[in-house]
Amino acid sequence: MHTLPFSALASLPAPYRLRAQRDDDDDFAAALYGSTRDDLRQMPAAPALIEQLIAMQRTMQSHGYRQTYPQAVYLVLEHGDTPIGRLIIEQQGDVLHLIDIAIVPAARGHGAGSAVLRGLQAQAAQHRLHIHLAVNKSNGAARKLYQQLGFHLRGENEVQEQLAWSAQ
Repeated sequence: MHTLPFSALASLPAPYRLRAQRDDDDDFAAALYGSTRDDLRQMPAAPALIEQLIAMQRTMQSHGYRQTYPQAVYLVLEHGDTPIGRLIIEQQGDVLHLIDIAIVPAARGHGAGSAVLRGLQAQAAQHRLHIHLAVNKSNGAARKLYQQLGFHLRGENEVQEQLAWSAQ
């Protein structure tokens, strides 16, 4: 079994780079998670209550990831020296699970996601891995990007589509 080190993803095009997530990235990670939860921000509730709910949801997500993917690698995507996103991956056998990818709103639509995904695809092809991920059906922009990059539907439920990619 090959284990794909995150250093293999160092070949992202400038100005993008990936590095291991550190303890001092926690404020960034919290703000990034909050930026993905417009669904909760639209609730008719006091802003403080919504922020508490977002913090609880982030804690539950983190716990769930760590239980389901104990060997996951947590990475921060940078544009130059500025953190703009996060990537969580884990290899299980010949499958590279893209557990989570998130990019700050200001950096979306400028090629960061494509750069990361193409980097993952290049490494997966080199190591003969398949990539699996899940995307919310409500996330039209991400679904369109995955389709453009050759991901195909392998299953779905009411909320998410499970997608796969392989080099052949």
